[in-house]
Amino acid sequence: MKFIKNYRYIFLIIILFRSVSIFAQTTEYEQFGINISNGPIPRGLNPGEKAPGFTGYDQTGKQVELKNLLENGPVVLFFYRGKWCPVCSKYLNDYQDSLNIITGMGFSVIAITPESIENVEQTVRMHKLTYTVIYDCQEKIMQDYGVMFNVTKEYQDKVSSSYLINIAKNNGREVAHLPVPATFIISRDGIITATFFNPDYKIRASVKWILKNLSSAL
Repeated sequence: MKFIKNYRYIFLIIILFRSVSIFAQTTEYEQFGINISNGPIPRGLNPGEKAPGFTGYDQTGKQVELKNLLENGPVVLFFYRGKWCPVCSKYLNDYQDSLNIITGMGFSVIAITPESIENVEQTVRMHKLTYTVIYDCQEKIMQDYGVMFNVTKEYQDKVSSSYLINIAKNNGREVAHLPVPATFIISRDGIITATFFNPDYKIRASVKWILKNLSSAL
């Protein structure tokens, strides 16, 4: 009987621990606008995995295919949320400032965003970007790379109040989806060699991290 009672206590402790963990995870994700109760939980892709192929159109209307890019060298691929996001704006500028160093090592730089092509064009002009920016018109690239999520209503309201932006409308959609702004370094043979993934949109791969990990794809 004593063993059974102890077993019950252990079982209750495990249940309590799991409940606290799930609550903590929910709180952590939702403070960044990620709705894990209604939609996919973004996990990203890990080093060693094959990078999903994609075809898209850049800011000039030119068709861009990952397979063709990799024929010319490795790729640094990153996701950003939209022109309304001040953290994204700084990050886009950081890439532009470091572009010569990255391309000088033989890499292409590709940015992927859910915002509409009209807003992509505005973003490119605003930041004078010379690297490729692709509008994920079918949201398939975000899904394939495991970064897409449904945005909570609370976060949509916050963005609307702070920046006067309707996320869904900014993306040309009826439902608001955003990506975790992750970074993937991809070798010429299409393998992800380094990943930076953090649900906290304020924490991005630094230029130092990028430069340090470029050699993994050479």
